[in-house]
Amino acid sequence: MARLLRGLAGGSLLIGVLLIAANAVLHLMGLSASYNLGDPEKFEFILISFWHVGAALVAIGAVLYLIGRQLR
Repeated sequence: MARLLRGLAGGSLLIGVLLIAANAVLHLMGLSASYNLGDPEKFEFILISFWHVGAALVAIGAVLYLIGRQLR
């Protein structure tokens, strides 16, 4: 179980860091990267930027890693 949690933590951390890095690179290029959680047909635009998602994944990965260490 601990090994599975550490594996999930590593994947979550990796994806989170990649999203944060992608957002930084796109920002330097003058572009914005975001997910649209709204319905474009109804003109509802709820934009969540990549770094928000990346930060949440990094936080989840850190918690999973700490739990995995405690189970070891």
